[in-house]
Amino acid sequence: MNLSFFRKHRLLFFIIIFFEFFFSSTVVAANFKLYFAAHNSGSLQSANPQPITIADQQVSVDKLLKLIQQRLLIAHDVARWKWNHKRPIEDLKREQELLLKVRQQAKISSLEPDPVAAFFKAQIEAGKLIQTVDFQNWQKQGIKSFPNAPDLNQTLRPSLDKLNTEFVFTLTEVTSVLGCPQIRELIQSRSQVIIQGDGIDQQVQSLAISPLLKFPSASCKVRNFR
Repeated sequence: MNLSFFRKHRLLFFIIIFFEFFFSSTVVAANFKLYFAAHNSGSLQSANPQPITIADQQVSVDKLLKLIQQRLLIAHDVARWKWNHKRPIEDLKREQELLLKVRQQAKISSLEPDPVAAFFKAQIEAGKLIQTVDFQNWQKQGIKSFPNAPDLNQTLRPSLDKLNTEFVFTLTEVTSVLGCPQIRELIQSRSQVIIQGDGIDQQVQSLAISPLLKFPSASCKVRNFR
């Protein structure tokens, strides 16, 4: 089409321009609507997060309980070393050093030091219960010493230190929900299944998990369990 044609058909020219403008504006408007719809949808999802479920938390709870079981079972080897070297079960200096260390680890991990220290104190006491029973049994049996007992300083304490670090890491995953009634019930029921083994009786088991059941309900940060 040339210029003379548009001069003769000015009305047609303006009609074409109008429709081009109309349809381009419609497309732009539609794109804006899609953008804002998607944006609003994302905002609504962030404002209404999916509820935390018991199944979500059971993985971390089970991990924590398995660590408790592992630490309690190591107590037998600790007892064998002490028996061989005629050492007492209680080592207050070592206990204080451990509690100081876990307090420092708790601060680094943004955890409250007192509850973390109470948890580790319970693990120490539960381990001593196992060692005490071992000593009593070995004394009755007249056992003099154990061959090939793992070394306390070279083998057992490094293993315990590694477990302690894993304890702190796992506590960071569950501390915010320990005050929830559902989590307390979960800990009690799962501990019956997981914290089992040689020398682990009901008294040992109850002592080991007792600090986890003492968190106040006000510390429950998630209330929309399903």
